Amino acid sequence: MNRIILSLALMFMLVISGCVTGSKAVKPSPAETGKSVPVIKGKNIIKPKAVVYAAPKQPVVHAVSTEERSRVAAITKPIQYSQITNLISELIDIKENNAVTGENSYIGISENKLTIFEIKGNKDNVKEASMKLVYPKGIDNMSVELNNAMMSRFLKNAAPEFQNWHSRIKEIMRRFYSMETGTHGTAEENIELSNKNIRILYNKNADCIVVTLTP
Repeated sequence: MNRIILSLALMFMLVISGCVTGSKAVKPSPAETGKSVPVIKGKNIIKPKAVVYAAPKQPVVHAVSTEERSRVAAITKPIQYSQITNLISELIDIKENNAVTGENSYIGISENKLTIFEIKGNKDNVKEASMKLVYPKGIDNMSVELNNAMMSRFLKNAAPEFQNWHSRIKEIMRRFYSMETGTHGTAEENIELSNKNIRILYNKNADCIVVTLTP
């Protein structure tokens, strides 16, 4: 019996000593704590790059101005009678030309007889429009300015998408005045736009310029 009690006491002491030993933390020695991290010479240590997640870009929406929409509309839609006669009908009385059979035609002559305006086709689909401007010898400055204003308005009505008519008319008049009568007294120029053609006929022999629009 005494042997059994002695054996149990020894086993109990071993268990207690094992628990105490396991609970002790292993601390590094002072010599080990003083050591620095080893540096590997000659080798580049690649650090992992941080991944940045960017929000998806929103599509850029460009605002279209009213003027730009008007230009696009002018290019795509048929040429209207009201478009061609804008502001011109206030200075020239335009009437239907019954002399021409088989097609609709309209004609108007300015009060000073120096501008003749003619339109062919339906009012919702003009097939041709032309303006004859006469510059006779001895013409006064006021009549010249009126003819130039008529030409400018006609070209702006015909092709509002072209923004440089003011400078172009100066070139037209410069060329006309530089011409001389005779064999080389006539010349022709074509201005091709997106869906139309503007022909300018210089006739120094007849002292006139004829501007013709065709789709």
